[in-house]
Amino acid sequence: MWSAVFRLTTGSWSQAFTEPFTWFSEQAWNSTAVWTLGALVAAAGLILLLAGVLPGRFHALSVRVPDAGGSSAHSVSGEPEAVMSRRAVAQLAAATCEHIDGVSSASATATDREVRVTASTALHDTRDLHRWVGEGVRSRLEASGLDPVPGVKVFIRSSD
Repeated sequence: MWSAVFRLTTGSWSQAFTEPFTWFSEQAWNSTAVWTLGALVAAAGLILLLAGVLPGRFHALSVRVPDAGGSSAHSVSGEPEAVMSRRAVAQLAAATCEHIDGVSSASATATDREVRVTASTALHDTRDLHRWVGEGVRSRLEASGLDPVPGVKVFIRSSD
């Protein structure tokens, strides 16, 4: 971008921009420098292609599946499994926290083992609110069927 601005303001390309093109145009097709540069560019392209195509690990928390009693019309081989994404767990925790009296807003993040809830309040004494938020979020996560239930850390921001 800076080279384009330089070109528009001065009417010529900067030497830092044209120097690599000049060097490359002076090289023979069969030179070692061209082959090395080509191999490096191909390797970098392959790495970037694989990074874009191969999926990463999916982080999810397992949920207990209630027993269907065997009355299902479709037979399924293996054990059924249900999961919640970490984002879904964080959204559930934040939504639960926002329904607690005294909380004006809430946000949450979740890992496989822990949910961190940050609640904002106008209250000056936040000790009881801290306990209510922790218990409320923990009980909601238990009720949702998470197995195991992640630990809950609560942070209260008091705004004056």
